[in-house]
Amino acid sequence: MKTIFLLAFALLTVLTPFAHATPPATATGTFTASFTVLSVTTAGGNTIITVNETATLTGSFAGTRIAQGSEIIHPDGSFIASDTGTFTGTLDGALGTLVITGHSTGVVGTGAGGFVVNDGTGALEDIHGYGPFQFTATGPTSTTGTYSVTIHT
Repeated sequence: MKTIFLLAFALLTVLTPFAHATPPATATGTFTASFTVLSVTTAGGNTIITVNETATLTGSFAGTRIAQGSEIIHPDGSFIASDTGTFTGTLDGALGTLVITGHSTGVVGTGAGGFVVNDGTGALEDIHGYGPFQFTATGPTSTTGTYSVTIHT
């Protein structure tokens, strides 16, 4: 009986597919972004701005991200912002697209936040990740910043 049990266990072990995951990698770089204002409204002393964004990423990500988002500026100058867009380009040389969703907070023209990377296509199909970014306004409708993303496949 013990032999049958061991044989069954050995057979299941051989036939069970092995889980495969690569260790996380870190993707770093810089970005510049420009914004086209679609609407500006006010409510309760807050200013709400809806924008289209075009960002150029360099470093581990090399390509362009087109996004739509909004920013709420409070009377004290602090803000919260969020956007979602499609990145088209390469990640360490692998070509495809990814959805990048970001959320940030800040004061006046400086901020920081985090973003999620997922829903890839092409060679980026199995990519997902998250990480922080920092940015500074370079004009009324432009920013520059840095990113660092923990990438999983």
